[in-house]
Amino acid sequence: MRLNRTFLILMLAFLIASLTSYPQTKNQAAEDMSVKLQQKVLLTKDQTAKVQAILADYFNNANQSTLASSKKSIEGILDKKQKAKYDIIKNDWWSSIQKAADEKK
Repeated sequence: MRLNRTFLILMLAFLIASLTSYPQTKNQAAEDMSVKLQQKVLLTKDQTAKVQAILADYFNNANQSTLASSKKSIEGILDKKQKAKYDIIKNDWWSSIQKAADEKK
């Protein structure tokens, strides 16, 4: 009887741990990718936070329509100099985001 209770407690702990780590991996991916963009195009802290929120939304519902709206939203918060740098790296950056989203599914 005691062995069954111990096994049940361990299984419950494992289930809770796996459920709580899943959202963190998506948020971590959004944070990592926003920091990467911050370093490449010199985003402000406010812009980085906005990019992270946009990417978190994208990772939660990754499809073509959210991809297009995410791209448009991110491009909308950049100034001219940042936009010029972004245009150089955007294809590689977005492909790495899509790859990360595919891994999170």
